[in-house]
Amino acid sequence: MAAKKINNFEQYLLRGKLRSEGFERWRYSFCASSKSTGDERRFFIEMYLVNPAVSPNVVVIAQKTRLSTGISDASVQQALIGGMSGYDSRFSGQEIVVKPSYLLVKAGVYGDNGKQMNKFISSAKFNYSKSTATIKTDDCLFSADTLIGTVEVTDGDLRVRPEMLCNAGFMTWELKYENTVEGKTLYGNSSNSWVPLGCKSKFIGSLTFDGEEYAVTPEKSFGYVDKSWGESLSNPYYHISTSRLTSMITGKSLSSSYVSIEGEFGKKKELNGLIEIEGRTFRIGGFLNGIGMVETHYCTQVPSNEDGEKLHWSVSLEKGEYVVDLDVFCRTSEMFVRDYEVPQGKRTLMKVLGGGTGTGEVRIFKKVGKNLELLEHANIYDTICEFGELDSVGS
Repeated sequence: MAAKKINNFEQYLLRGKLRSEGFERWRYSFCASSKSTGDERRFFIEMYLVNPAVSPNVVVIAQKTRLSTGISDASVQQALIGGMSGYDSRFSGQEIVVKPSYLLVKAGVYGDNGKQMNKFISSAKFNYSKSTATIKTDDCLFSADTLIGTVEVTDGDLRVRPEMLCNAGFMTWELKYENTVEGKTLYGNSSNSWVPLGCKSKFIGSLTFDGEEYAVTPEKSFGYVDKSWGESLSNPYYHISTSRLTSMITGKSLSSSYVSIEGEFGKKKELNGLIEIEGRTFRIGGFLNGIGMVETHYCTQVPSNEDGEKLHWSVSLEKGEYVVDLDVFCRTSEMFVRDYEVPQGKRTLMKVLGGGTGTGEVRIFKKVGKNLELLEHANIYDTICEFGELDSVGS
């Protein structure tokens, strides 16, 4: 097997000041089938690295109240790095800022009874290989073509450390993957950047989730891979991605199609991303890619019906002679909140409400005079759909 060519965005990207006030997130998602029942579920695995230079040897989760009277923030951070041995009765009074510092491995499953598990690791414990774009720590490995790892959280762990902000459970995985369609163009601004490394990715391997074994096959994995990094996650945060589309016109699977959208970037709160429908590619935002494009989007709750309560993501694009409309719906019962501590601390979380079972439609029209000609109308499935905002704990 020929060695994989590594592109620059697959490397570890935190440099300079971002190592003390910055984040990097590697995200992978794919479908797998239960070996016992055949049921399909969408799983996710993430690596979230925040402020690795602040406390390389000791994990610092910044959610607990930190109080101080006349003691500097730096002194408190140093006390925390020292294993709390210097955190004494002098630290009382007004709340002060403590920055988080750790490598977080987050894994879980979307859909009914979906959940997530978190493993916090000190940043000094990971080894990085530039030649293979690999981060390895404890029993977890993230590379440009391989994922190996285990995350286990018990009820006892959560009683002692509720700041872990996750569920009890167990997941272990051993996977290979290939990004068959790479979104190599960089999107973002000076505060944060995002690149869809695998708008369409194929995964193969196996995993065990809470004692149940799952098989991952390339044809049914409908995988997705992306990376984001910078000073802080986009606020508000908006994301839609899927590579499972079926034409409502022909009834055939659209194997060359995908949707990969993220935002909100910049003062105008614009989206960035790619939509490709059978050879027609629409670039949203990015460096010069979105010039001349009119774009609107929103995420809102829709009235409850026999299918239950849902959220609705909508994106409309108009550029030149084309119009694209995208609508995604996801049951709130199949969604949950994933929390990310921001690099600046301040007991502030990016709370991302999301699911991986969204369904909906995408339509592509061509302008013909004053009319619109329908070129494609497709159903979309297994869609990752997310919306997030910053929230200060205890505010």
